[in-house]
Amino acid sequence: MPESNAVDFLTLARELELRDRDVAARLDALHAVLGAVDAIRSRATRARKSLASIPEQLEHAEVAGREARRRADDADRELVEASRRAEEAARSRRASEEARSAAERTLRRAKTTAEDAAAAVTRADARLTGVSEHEASLGAEAGRLEGEAREAAARVGEVPRVSDTGRMPPGSGLEGVEEWGARAHSALFVVRGGLENERERLVVEANGLAAAVLGDHAGGASVALVRERLERAG
Repeated sequence: MPESNAVDFLTLARELELRDRDVAARLDALHAVLGAVDAIRSRATRARKSLASIPEQLEHAEVAGREARRRADDADRELVEASRRAEEAARSRRASEEARSAAERTLRRAKTTAEDAAAAVTRADARLTGVSEHEASLGAEAGRLEGEAREAAARVGEVPRVSDTGRMPPGSGLEGVEEWGARAHSALFVVRGGLENERERLVVEANGLAAAVLGDHAGGASVALVRERLERAG
């Protein structure tokens, strides 16, 4: 191969590599934006589903609280009655030792039942408080997601070749964030496909160059590898 032709082919290979690096850098930047969009959309979906379940959770917690208080009231009344009977047995001269012991055992069981019932009320109150706090945290998360979506939408708008639909800002609320996320994902996916096709064409062109210069018809080599092989051949 004449030296001038070798230089020309090597120059072309280097130009192809520079173009390939540029496309690769744009793909990396696009993947970063796409990852941010998908993460925001996924969080918005989880938050929306969690918020949708809050009313049912609150209802269950309230029902459980009312039932726990009912049992606690019953247990307190039984404890009062058991205490009265134990005192009567202790004061009565006619009560046998067995009767006094039985009254004391009943009193101990009533105390345990009352303590367990009171603990159940505490747990029910904690559950209701937890659900309410979770609802508040989800509301705060929704606000953060709207802000993050607007920031990510600005990044999407800076991506070359993205469609006008993909550049549209997100709507309000979690539903708006989800809709925007789906729309932006689709637009970025199209751009990614175009860049990947461009890289594939560069690989085909580089392999064609290798075949012309080196007589190597094995396809699939990267642009950088073709350039390295041409340098060694030169």
